Formats: sequence, structure tokens, C-alpha cells
Amino acid sequence: MSVTLYQQIAQDLVGKVRSGELPVGSLLPTELQLMEAYGASRNTVRSALDRLQDMGMISRRRNRGTMVEAPPAAGTFTQSMSTLEDLVSLAQTAQRNVEGGGEVVLDINSARELRCPPGSRWLHIAMTRRQQGAALPLVWTDAYVDPHYKNVRRLAAKHPDMLLGDLIETHYGRPIATVEQTVSGCAIDDRLADKLEAKTGSPGLKILRHYRDGARVVVLATRSVYPADRYSLTTTLVRTKEAPRKE
Repeated sequence: MSVTLYQQIAQDLVGKVRSGELPVGSLLPTELQLMEAYGASRNTVRSALDRLQDMGMISRRRNRGTMVEAPPAAGTFTQSMSTLEDLVSLAQTAQRNVEGGGEVVLDINSARELRCPPGSRWLHIAMTRRQQGAALPLVWTDAYVDPHYKNVRRLAAKHPDMLLGDLIETHYGRPIATVEQTVSGCAIDDRLADKLEAKTGSPGLKILRHYRDGARVVVLATRSVYPADRYSLTTTLVRTKEAPRKE
């Protein structure tokens, strides 16, 4: 999954806001100016601005232009997601550190939580992600990879800015067609409290993802736990047809 131009523009603008090059309260360059600066189409620039607006970093005001707003607090990651490519921004912004792992056989409880067959074998990779310059880790992730791909753990440590799904596609030629994502609330347990430097019992966000190939076979399953004050997820819902009119 390559990074699209609008994602590159959004990431560059985010960096300029955080560095103060685009100060809070100032007006962002116009769409035409951004089109010229980045060599991009109007639709591409608007997609980048939509990403910044979802993050709360800009506001659009009629007849006044686009204003820079205060960025989220350091250590907080806001993600807008509508395509597989949007996952790439997390990998690039908060890079991975492999903490451990090995081959495992799922017991009944683990299999039920991961929605995978009990007794199935997986390559377990435990990892954290941390934003550049952040004092606290953003997330703890337990990843379960098809054990056929034994070198993925080594590749994950070598390429901290790539998704595991990307590594599987790039090095083994098995493309990821879909990612199913389930988001739920949770409490940070004793095991993860220490690893995330969070309080035991504090609120968290758990995201379970299943990466499937074109035949709908699970290639990779991940369980990620975020302290609630360090991550937020934005989803845009689009109406697909006109609502019926009342007579």
C-alpha cells in the first residue's frame, strides 16, 4: 500500500503546523496556492485539507479562508480512516518497536477474542508504537501472523515504518484485499499498564483487525490497545442514496 499524494500533502502540512511554520490563528494558503506548491489537483488538495479538518488542525470559514487551529496535544494521535491506505499514516507517524514474540498455539479464550480457530498456530509479534518525540508509547499491539511467514518478525524490526500487511505483500507477494476492524472500549489491565505507562483500570480503546487476502483467508490478526487519551479514530459516513421524501 503506497502513500497517496494527498496523504503526503496532509503529513507535510501537519509538520508545518506542529513546527510553527504555519502558526495557530493564521490563514492557510489558498487551494490554488497549495495546488501550485505541491503540483496537485484541486481534488487532491481538498482531500488533504479534509484530513487536517478531521484532525481538528484547521477550520474552514466562509469568506474568511482556512484557519490553522491548535494541534492535538503531544502524544495524542488522531486518525481519519476510510481506506486501507489510511493505515499507512499510522505506521509512518508512530513507528513500531518489536518487543518480543514467537510461535504460539491459540487457547480457547484467545481464539474466541481473536475470532480464530482454537488450536491454530500463529507467529506472535508483540510491539509498541511511539510518535516521534513523544514521552509515552501510543499503543501496545499483539500481532498474529500466518506462521508460513517466519521472517516477518525480523522484517518488522528492520522496517518500523511499514505495516505488517505491507511487508507480507512486498516480500511474499500475498496481497491484502480487506481489513475488518472492530473497535471497543476496555480497561487497561495490569499486564499492559506497565508496558503503556498507564494506570491499571484506566480507560482504553481496543481495536481488533483481521487482514484478509482475496480468498477471504486471514493472513494477519492484530489486537491493539490504546490509552483513551492518546488516540482517537474518525470515520466518515457517506449517504449513498437520497432519503425518501415525506408527502
